[in-house]
Amino acid sequence: MQLTEQQQNWRDVARDFAKRKLEPATEWLEGDYFWNNAKKLADHGFLGLTLPEEYGGMNLSIFDACLIIEELCRVCPTSGRHAYHASMGIASFINQLGNEEQKKQYLPMITSGKLFVGLGMSEPEAGSAATDISTTAVEEGDFYRLNGSKVFISEAHLADLFVVYARFGNTGRTSDIGAILVERGTPGFTVGPNEENMSGEVQCALYFEDAMVPKENVLATNNAFKKLMGVYNGVRLGFLSQTMGITQAAFDRTMEHVKQRKQFGKEICEFQGLQWMISDMYVQLEAARTILYRAAEAASDNKPDKNAVSVAKIFVAEAAQKITDTCIQLHGGYGYSKQYPLEWYYRCVRAASIAGGTLQVHKTMLASSVLERKFDQRK
Repeated sequence: MQLTEQQQNWRDVARDFAKRKLEPATEWLEGDYFWNNAKKLADHGFLGLTLPEEYGGMNLSIFDACLIIEELCRVCPTSGRHAYHASMGIASFINQLGNEEQKKQYLPMITSGKLFVGLGMSEPEAGSAATDISTTAVEEGDFYRLNGSKVFISEAHLADLFVVYARFGNTGRTSDIGAILVERGTPGFTVGPNEENMSGEVQCALYFEDAMVPKENVLATNNAFKKLMGVYNGVRLGFLSQTMGITQAAFDRTMEHVKQRKQFGKEICEFQGLQWMISDMYVQLEAARTILYRAAEAASDNKPDKNAVSVAKIFVAEAAQKITDTCIQLHGGYGYSKQYPLEWYYRCVRAASIAGGTLQVHKTMLASSVLERKFDQRK
């Protein structure tokens, strides 16, 4: 896909910034690094990429943001992750669904790097089946009483605000589902202990026990699920851009390795069998990037292809896993060692097959679209 001059410029600016200002990461970087880095990202305009300028954002398209996030993640996945969360990621729920008061209150804090927002969607019995959520929001005067729990909430330990999916009615239908903003410290709301997933990323559970949340914190109710999932497609595209950046980092490092590593008296890139492996990886990278960019471009033009995000999700996730696995193989024992980042890259991209809906769910949705037939997964 041919980039415009402006898009090439954004990509080059992000690449230069990442090389000069960011710390090459071999793990998720938290604590002081995260918040110091947040200010650095904010000062250079990389937080709020797709948010309006009036709130401190850059008002870029989703496609432009994907280009930038990918470049940041090639050097520091922590930074790229933060950039997409604060753009077409979780911040976009407030930007697209929030009222003016909510936007004025929270978006400038996000774009300045002073506020990180978490997303409370998955539950113990509602993962890919998001319509099965059971967290309830019951109206009581000027408040909603929240009860329920969430699991696998990424970076919840960093967040002081959460976008929480909940049921605002008792019909049991999808039309009941909406979203509300819940601040850390709300009585009855507890963030569970830190738990590390396979990549070392911190996730927490969220618990709501008669948590009283002001009505003015509501983002969306009344047949809001379709809108919520429309916004969530932006989260998926940001996550896939992160995955592309990490995969490219693994490929870049591997190309340097095969040109330097010698066996049997010559660089290992001289062996034909390895050349084919390298060519296969390159083809997969190019194809994955093209498919991702196509989906991001459609989202940017407000002409969303109902299948494009799922196609990108499936292809990028599977390609990333294959490529990083091959990168480990080409490094031999060094790739398998925790002293080198290859095994971490693999553990990071493995999440793309699960987070944002499993590949199997997306493949079922695609089959339903292609065959023009609805497949009911329920009993």
